[in-house]
Amino acid sequence: MVAIPRGRKIALCVCLFLITGSFGFLQPFTSPYYAASGLDKTQIGLITGLGMAIAVLIQPLFGKLSDKLDARRPLMVLAGLLAGAAYLLFRSAQGFWGFLTLTALGGIGIQFLNTVGGVLVGRLAQAGQGGAAYAKYRVWGSVGYICIGITAGFLLPAHPGMSHADLAPIFTYGPLLFFLIAAVSLCVPDIKLPKSIPFAEPVSPLPPSGSAKRGLSVGLKHFFVAYFLYQFALYGASAYLPLFMKHLGATPRQVSLMFAAGVICEVLVMTQVGKWTDKNGRKPALIVAFCLMPIRLILYTAATTPAMVMAIQSLHGINYGIVGTLAVVYVNDCVTDAQRGTAQAALMATSGIAISVSPALCGWLANTYSFDTMFIVMSLVGMLGATYLVAHVPESNPTPRERGVE
Repeated sequence: MVAIPRGRKIALCVCLFLITGSFGFLQPFTSPYYAASGLDKTQIGLITGLGMAIAVLIQPLFGKLSDKLDARRPLMVLAGLLAGAAYLLFRSAQGFWGFLTLTALGGIGIQFLNTVGGVLVGRLAQAGQGGAAYAKYRVWGSVGYICIGITAGFLLPAHPGMSHADLAPIFTYGPLLFFLIAAVSLCVPDIKLPKSIPFAEPVSPLPPSGSAKRGLSVGLKHFFVAYFLYQFALYGASAYLPLFMKHLGATPRQVSLMFAAGVICEVLVMTQVGKWTDKNGRKPALIVAFCLMPIRLILYTAATTPAMVMAIQSLHGINYGIVGTLAVVYVNDCVTDAQRGTAQAALMATSGIAISVSPALCGWLANTYSFDTMFIVMSLVGMLGATYLVAHVPESNPTPRERGVE
């Protein structure tokens, strides 16, 4: 293992703190800002979906380029500057096409920044210990989300309703985080592959499909299908939780605290799940998260107050605390060191395609029928994803007993 200076490890923690922390202002307040700018739910869904689709198309190029260069820092700087500029221009955006352009540009930057964290940590992890290693670093992202999300809520008025003027501070100060990410990215550890060993063996014993060096395993492809259904259901519905809270009379601070409540639970789960799955396998924990998510979506249909939504949202901690950690780790289990940039980009693309389609469908369901109809339909999709996971997705990190080691 290459010795990494402590300062670079701290820079990686800070970077993950800021990258995930940026969602603390984007996730609660982007859709209300669209609505305050005169867009309806269908238009909001299309902007969210098309913006993500454009970002997804670019991600494989970033992944392959980072693998070819065997360097991530320059692309992280570029991604941070791009996202910061795009979201800073939100206050001057007008109409559907203006918001779509900026959403796509911001999405390109932030999607790569999310992807690259898994690659950087994967290079630091020893074989068989990827869960604990990734969770140890990734938990700082959740801490960042809590801190930035709560701070964003208290920048806004305490009264119900979210007008354009009320939400203006979010897109004045929030985008500055991305410029800070660009600066910190210059200091993160960016381990190079040994030139004499271009490919390292993957941890997972799953049989590869095609080339042992280039192909993705059959098990990984099955995982991508299940993950697609999971992301489709959860984040299609989640895109409208801020508007659902507004519908129930929530203040901006309550919206911010709703998301922060789930992330507080997420931190508690994330600190334990990586180490546990290193010893006991990834699949049992994944099954828990995949089966809980459809139940959670159904519970939203019974919510009649912002406080009830906040209580249900705390279950997100179990969902993301597990899947947010293990999706990245599962991919790292199944590929070689030299493939991780491309494979993590494929994971992000899978998520991105799901999230690019589902908000448009959810927006149409909410606009045409009701929020309850949207939650029910997405719960059914989530149940399908859980069923597929149980039936088809293999274990990526067998226990010592399964390996035949006592």
